[in-house]
Amino acid sequence: MPLLSRHRRYLGLVAVVIFAALLLANLVPDPMGRGVWRTRGVPPANLVQEITTRAQTLSLYFQDNFGFRASLPIVRRDLRAALESPNDHNTYYGRHGRLFWAREHTPEQSSGDLIRAEAVDRFVRMADILQRELAPLGTKVVVAIPPNTQSVEMDDLPRWQHGFERRPTEYDLLLAGLKKDGVASVDLREVLRTAPFAGPRYLKTDSHWNFASSVYAFNATMVAAGHPDWQVDPKAVIGPLAPSPAGDLVRTMRMPPPVEDENYQLRFAPPDVQHQTTPELKLTHEHPLFQPYVERFRPEGPRVLVIGDSFTVNIWTRLFAATPVAEAAWMHFSRRTLGYCGFDVADVKAYKPALVILARTERFFPCLDGAWPYNLPQE
Repeated sequence: MPLLSRHRRYLGLVAVVIFAALLLANLVPDPMGRGVWRTRGVPPANLVQEITTRAQTLSLYFQDNFGFRASLPIVRRDLRAALESPNDHNTYYGRHGRLFWAREHTPEQSSGDLIRAEAVDRFVRMADILQRELAPLGTKVVVAIPPNTQSVEMDDLPRWQHGFERRPTEYDLLLAGLKKDGVASVDLREVLRTAPFAGPRYLKTDSHWNFASSVYAFNATMVAAGHPDWQVDPKAVIGPLAPSPAGDLVRTMRMPPPVEDENYQLRFAPPDVQHQTTPELKLTHEHPLFQPYVERFRPEGPRVLVIGDSFTVNIWTRLFAATPVAEAAWMHFSRRTLGYCGFDVADVKAYKPALVILARTERFFPCLDGAWPYNLPQE
């Protein structure tokens, strides 16, 4: 009686062939290997070090240029792209060369598969109380949430996201709550989906909207705030599409695809101003690029404060140069980049703006983890 059954002997033969192929692959030159020898910057001090160095150099050369070590990661990436499967947990592929952000529950939030009703209600309550707190100063509050890419570039979603029926989302819940409480708001998803310009709304390799979408969102926010005369002329401000550096989605990928990006150029109206600090806005941010600032355009006129994030920094304040606004300030919605509802209302009151724009991006707007602005009453 044989020790192994016939099918197990066949499986063993298959395993031997596989292991032999793997061993022989180490002797096959990698077609994507660069053929470069790694060298040490410091020359060996004696014969032993020289022999050791040569052995290490030879080992590294084989490691870099044999065994398909350069090709396999690229084959893996391309195979996953063909199967519409993400190559990592940060991003996934869409159509027409678009990348989508996958963290912070962004896909589920935009599709309506995730509803954090308590956190959304906390944001609505926060906006309502903030409006009541600022009313004695004559300040108007408007909520303008920059949408996720998945909420706007829906034609570029992968096929596996097209098969699901659209359902109410946290954004919808937010707008309904704000309307009920009488807080001005604007649905920037619909604004960007129907914006009258040809071309993409969001960057292909970045989680942010492009400059054209920023301008149209700004105009819609001015209308919602009751200042339609503060809109800018898109034809005058938005320039042609031009090549743009790879964005944050590519920078987070282990094997980024060869995707080229482009963005619209902006032509800001004069006067050209610099960022300045202002003593009223004291709360600092953990990131040096997100510190509060003010841009002053003229001696007299109303003040505007944008409480937002990377979607509005440096852009929306500068657009106010073409309006009657005297100065526009910007502060982050939280002291942490990934934080929630963490700005200081004492700073807002000290600045005394005529208009406050709450513009935290969609994936971060819910007041998660019990977050609440500093110096804002709970009721």
